[in-house]
Amino acid sequence: MSNLAWGNLFNFYQPPNCDRAELEQIVNRSYLPILRIFAQNSEYKLTLNLPGATVELLIRTGFGQMIKKLNELAERGQVDFTMSPKYQPVMPFLSEDDLDRQIEAGNKICKRYFGINYNPRGMYSPFLAYSQAVSKATARFGLKWVVTDEISFANGPQINFSSLFMDKAAGGVILFPRHRELSDQLEGNLWARKIPKSASEFTQMAQQKCHSDKYFVTIVNAESFGYYHPGRIGLLKALLADNKLKPMTISELRTFIKRKEFIKAGEGAAETRPGDLKRKRPFQSWQNENNVVQQTLWQLFNLATAEIKNAGSKGDPQYTRAREMFDSASAGVNWLMASGAPHWNSAYPLQAADDLAIAVFVLMSSPLKAKETAIALRSKVYDIIEQYEKSGEIKKWQKNFLRGNNIPFERFFGGQAGGDSGRGEKVNGQQRT
Repeated sequence: MSNLAWGNLFNFYQPPNCDRAELEQIVNRSYLPILRIFAQNSEYKLTLNLPGATVELLIRTGFGQMIKKLNELAERGQVDFTMSPKYQPVMPFLSEDDLDRQIEAGNKICKRYFGINYNPRGMYSPFLAYSQAVSKATARFGLKWVVTDEISFANGPQINFSSLFMDKAAGGVILFPRHRELSDQLEGNLWARKIPKSASEFTQMAQQKCHSDKYFVTIVNAESFGYYHPGRIGLLKALLADNKLKPMTISELRTFIKRKEFIKAGEGAAETRPGDLKRKRPFQSWQNENNVVQQTLWQLFNLATAEIKNAGSKGDPQYTRAREMFDSASAGVNWLMASGAPHWNSAYPLQAADDLAIAVFVLMSSPLKAKETAIALRSKVYDIIEQYEKSGEIKKWQKNFLRGNNIPFERFFGGQAGGDSGRGEKVNGQQRT
């Protein structure tokens, strides 16, 4: 099966509050070595997501050399950029206006640093979250494709990947679902049941899993190569040189596969499990009705949404400041890191609670009652998190989740598969994507 096409997309996202020392290790162990492979092989091309907030983070913290090296690759025509909201929210959760503003903000930053070389043809939906609103946003910005997760295809017939797929309700936008199992194995993350030790082993697995297909797509967090798994830089280099697969950018896949068909795609994300779909809770990792931290954050989020909208209509002089804080707080990682399924890092929901409350508080047009409510909700988030962490409740949630998904505790709590009990940010290959 020498003609099996392989589209791989790297997610280079790090949140704005990423620790500087950790970021330095990620850049030096993962980002720069990955770019070096492509710099040394001009025939290789890569598709990547590098959102505006991460570009600003890299510049602000002194890692502008990465932007320079990426620009050099782009000038040589080796980079297939994606378009994506600046702060990486879960796109189905935002209003059309909020979503478009974040996409435009991300575009502005990328155009500033990459110039004419920034010419994206596809959308990267953070966490691969999908609803028809995502395809419609993709179409509004004149893009041709959007990456999703295979879970969004789960309710339909068995898919044969010899065609490209379009959502019946979303026009001509192509949906590229990642192959979950192969993405997990390539990344070596928490969900990987088998981790390939060599390029030939991965290629053999890909050919077995895709024996009747023409192509498959993997989507991986770049820091898994080098930072979490030092040997995976060598694996990546060997895979790109393996003639048993045909590496392509996602945009190249779109033109390589000629046949197209319509499907009925469902809501879902990289974090969505089959049980979530059965319960009709495709975004359970962000909207758990039993998770008081998440639910309180959503109350604060909705309050800030209403107050900021009102401030905009009244010409509030603090509107722009509040709007920026709101956008930063909307990052999906802030809710995911409060899920305990199995992810937990209280710094993220606490930062979101601070930003949302302050966004309401600084508005001159916001009434005292709204400000008092915002501060009270912020305090509630702090109190609940302190209570959960002191009582050991979070560890119970995490262990129940791992047990329910047949994942050995040591793979998570032992710091394996790209996560540990302290941070837990990259346990799943796509949860921060």
